Amino acid sequence: MKSEFTEKRINLSQSHLFYLEGGKKSNSDPILFIHGWSVSTLAYQSIFNALAKNHYIIAPDLPNFGKSTSTKSLATYKDYVDCLIEFAHLLNLKKVHLVGHSLGGAISIILATIMPSLVSSVVVLDSTGIPLGYLAEVMLRRSFEIVAQMPMTKPEPLSNIVQAFLYNSLFQTGNVIQAAQISLDEDIRPFLPHVESPCLVLWGENDLFTPLNMGQEIAQGIKGSQLRVIEGVYHEWSLFRAEELAALIFDFLEQVELNS
Repeated sequence: MKSEFTEKRINLSQSHLFYLEGGKKSNSDPILFIHGWSVSTLAYQSIFNALAKNHYIIAPDLPNFGKSTSTKSLATYKDYVDCLIEFAHLLNLKKVHLVGHSLGGAISIILATIMPSLVSSVVVLDSTGIPLGYLAEVMLRRSFEIVAQMPMTKPEPLSNIVQAFLYNSLFQTGNVIQAAQISLDEDIRPFLPHVESPCLVLWGENDLFTPLNMGQEIAQGIKGSQLRVIEGVYHEWSLFRAEELAALIFDFLEQVELNS
């Protein structure tokens, strides 16, 4: 069942972004949710539904993913960050809680260092940002992982993930490949000590795409961050256990707001 999110579009200087907006309006800062590689906001509907019970959600399709387009070639994490900063400015967002999965996690970390005045907190889920290794090795790990996590998948999120992946693979092929190269090669570790916002790092114990040691290194690099390891799950665990994820995020944001 879908929550009532409004579908919107906005024109940036070099991009046209599609985004979803909705949820519970309150005195809390909204959540700006950044999706992962090769998919789009479509894949995260179950998470948005869960988070919207307590918070207002703004979730864009990144440029050249899903329904968003760009005339610019996006070759680095910072290219995506620049688009999101312009997006936040045009929406007049003063403060947000960032939540980013996979590619979106690395983007969130860099955004928090480049524009700390915008960011109230950061939650990263099984993030990229530490070079993943050779493509053949990564694809082999990924193949094992897809098979291993099949028993814990649920029909609706799985269908949405497949739809988003197939759409991008067919119609945004070049950008999917370019974003994969970013994840394989680009290293965000120099940014980690400069994250000033409270940070929660959530990681699947059995993640094979971005293994747990990467999560541990990210958490160690961000001063004062919290690391929570979810037992027995893989890279996409958050999409299939949305209510559990939401509870963890709600607890963290409550702490952040109490201490602010």
